[in-house]
Amino acid sequence: MGATSIQRLRTKFIAVMLGAFFLTMLLIALLVNGAYVSLAQARMNSTLQSIIENNGQLPVIDVDNLAPSSGLGLRYFVVTLRADGTFEELRNDSDKSIDRQHAQELARKAASSIFTSGSIDNYYYKVSDSPTADGRKVIAFMNGSVELEEGRQVMGYTLVFLGVGLLLAFVLVWFISMRAIRPEIEAARRQSEFITNASHELKTPLAVIRANTELSETIQGESEWSQSTLRQVDYLDGLVKNLVEFSRSNEVEDESEGEAKELDVSAIVASAASPFESLAQSRDVTLDIGVDAGVHLAVSEGKLRQLVRLLVDNAVKYCDGGGKVSVRARQVRQIGIPYIRRQGIRIVVSNSYAKGKDVDYERLFERFYRGDKAHSNQGGYGIGLSVAQRICEEAGGSIKAMWKDGIVSFVCLLY
Repeated sequence: MGATSIQRLRTKFIAVMLGAFFLTMLLIALLVNGAYVSLAQARMNSTLQSIIENNGQLPVIDVDNLAPSSGLGLRYFVVTLRADGTFEELRNDSDKSIDRQHAQELARKAASSIFTSGSIDNYYYKVSDSPTADGRKVIAFMNGSVELEEGRQVMGYTLVFLGVGLLLAFVLVWFISMRAIRPEIEAARRQSEFITNASHELKTPLAVIRANTELSETIQGESEWSQSTLRQVDYLDGLVKNLVEFSRSNEVEDESEGEAKELDVSAIVASAASPFESLAQSRDVTLDIGVDAGVHLAVSEGKLRQLVRLLVDNAVKYCDGGGKVSVRARQVRQIGIPYIRRQGIRIVVSNSYAKGKDVDYERLFERFYRGDKAHSNQGGYGIGLSVAQRICEEAGGSIKAMWKDGIVSFVCLLY
């Protein structure tokens, strides 16, 4: 894993941690505020029920249960509705701020609510548990401005604490994660440096072995052993080049080809795949390039070409004799996110592969893994698909392999 991938993993880790922290704090906030509201509502319900049961008067024994509102004087009233829901009577001996019209409006809202208790404006209300014998409904109201205002303050303080806690958590996770990944970034840098240096060191002895073998063939003529040696030299030379390519794919590139800009994907995919036509013909394989016109995306041209070359090379290499390799590219839009649509591209490279039913396609993207033992003579190194996966992930997309009806397909989504 390169430094870029480690940084990207760190960003995901921070997002997940902050998301989990936010949800946890939000749940605690909801529980705290819910508990406060429930206790206040239960206290008011008990008192309002006493008012209903005592014909609109509050028993003296219950007065002390209404703190903190009791410190400002109790203000309550009772409204009686007829069986048809029309206003009948207002009993109000303590709340002079309420008039008949306002009381009717509050009673109408309370009667139409699906709840038998709750709050409307600054008033708590309680509907009688059962109508009277003639169908009348009694609704008691009590001014709860103090309790409701305290509830709003508790909610405000909770939101402030939530915001401050989220900010502190972000700062802590940011610096702790930075400290945690520093050794991993250094290890990735050293690994990449080692691969690059080792690859360069291997080139010299391989060149000497090739030169000596070719000189021996010139003097003594070709033999089975000299040809075998040259084949192994070619294999090692290709492996060294692939290792360097894989190492470079993990590094942050500063060249212009690594920059993402709006490109004509149709032209790039077609031009990257067309050079494989001669190779396909030499292996009795048909190469079909069918790319939609006008496909555009902000992407690195170098990475896109590399991706197409890797997939087409793999498809031609492992395609059944007499089979077909197809290359497709079209514009897509990311789905599943309401009100947000990201433009992307879908590249599909498929090839005939009759015996691919039992292949573990998830492992194909592991470096140095080669699932097709029958095609081992094709000279693959088990690195190309791993590099292709890396390119897709760096572009914010994905790649997957699937097999159906004798066709194996590699599907890339880039956004």
